Amino acid sequence: MLNKEKLEHILGIHIDTEKTVKGVEWQTQSSQATDVLFYNVSEGAEAEDQFRKRAQSAQYAYLIINRRLENPPPRSIELPESKWKTAQKLICDELLPLPQLKFIGVTGTNGKTTTTDLMLQIGELIGSRGMSIGTLGVRYPGKTLEEFGLTSPSYIDLRKFIHRYGQDRDFCVMEVSSHALEQDRYMGMRFDASAWTSFSQDHLDYHKTMEKYFLSKLKLVDLTNSQCIYVPEGQEELMNKIQDAGKNIIRTSLPETIELPLFLRSKFNKENLALALQIMTDLFPSFVAPDLTKLTAPEGRFYIRQKGESFIVVDFAHTPDALENICRSIRESFPQKSLRVLFGCGGDRDRSKRPLMTKVVLDYADRVYLTSDNPRFEEPEAIIQDMLSGQDNKKIEVIVDRKAAVARAFDELNDGVVLLLAGKGHENTISIKGKKIHYSDIEEVEKFMSGKKA
Repeated sequence: MLNKEKLEHILGIHIDTEKTVKGVEWQTQSSQATDVLFYNVSEGAEAEDQFRKRAQSAQYAYLIINRRLENPPPRSIELPESKWKTAQKLICDELLPLPQLKFIGVTGTNGKTTTTDLMLQIGELIGSRGMSIGTLGVRYPGKTLEEFGLTSPSYIDLRKFIHRYGQDRDFCVMEVSSHALEQDRYMGMRFDASAWTSFSQDHLDYHKTMEKYFLSKLKLVDLTNSQCIYVPEGQEELMNKIQDAGKNIIRTSLPETIELPLFLRSKFNKENLALALQIMTDLFPSFVAPDLTKLTAPEGRFYIRQKGESFIVVDFAHTPDALENICRSIRESFPQKSLRVLFGCGGDRDRSKRPLMTKVVLDYADRVYLTSDNPRFEEPEAIIQDMLSGQDNKKIEVIVDRKAAVARAFDELNDGVVLLLAGKGHENTISIKGKKIHYSDIEEVEKFMSGKKA
């Protein structure tokens, strides 16, 4: 609880109104009358008008905004951007102190979710209680506690999650996105160990260039106590790039003879496991080696079902590199089978990767179904045209509606086929024109397996 004097000390200013603060919030719709509400006011008349409407209907004890406005709402405190961010940390330190945990950060274009989930499972096997924060939400082993729809939550939500769920835990492993690092969503936090799974094209709609994307991820090293980062031995180009930037690495690898479940036999998942196992070994050195055959795939990552002599795989792969990894893995695991791939590209995201994804799939697949994947505010047909750019191949069939495309793929399934449904993974909605419409690849697979119509 914060009284007026304590809040004045934190902010370094005098406050006219006296209110007691019990919580901190950044979303107007969730704020309570005893909260400090932080609001990032964007520039422009339209953004300011939207802010005033939201502030008018919001509850709060104090409203802290990041720049000076004419006629601000009541109990507003105007701070410059630098102090606005620092104020979040100082208030969270008072109201949401961090428990004594080992903190682990995992970044990378692909593999973050699998690596964090493997650490959580390994922790369970060795008797170390863990929590994870990432794409699948806030989780304990085998249990989702909160969902927030992003790879990395806001700073305030991150502090809430760790304070709320970390009190009886030994470690917290987090997916660390390039956006979160660039936006300083880990203010004052330090990681006991960090991992970098992979690096390939993604998010250029935000970062603009691969170099800026790389430098954003590189910030994780500076947030790590050891000032070095774990990297899989097979990621030679990434290791060289990190070392050329003046940062230190720790190479990870697995013994050749290790026994693994099917989903971990691919090169990229072996790399993810090597990271998880080495970090857990270094942070908890007294544990007995776990039985790795007990590990299971995270939701929507190499989720595999068998129908007769055919197989269906659901995976979240949504970048050129991730698609190449999963397609190559399937080819290596099922060399006698035909590979069919169904995928789409998300709207309002990096357009340049769309034809690259199609080219990768055509290099591996015998048949390809192009369809929708979260078109957001773009027209699905326009996205597919981008995917087809420069491609002239009779292996491609376009079916815009994803559910219809999946039904077609199931109808054409036979014993000699592995069908990959890529891009959605664990997701159970499709985003269209600002609306979330219920849809799940996994649910469609399970309907098909049970004999129901997709």
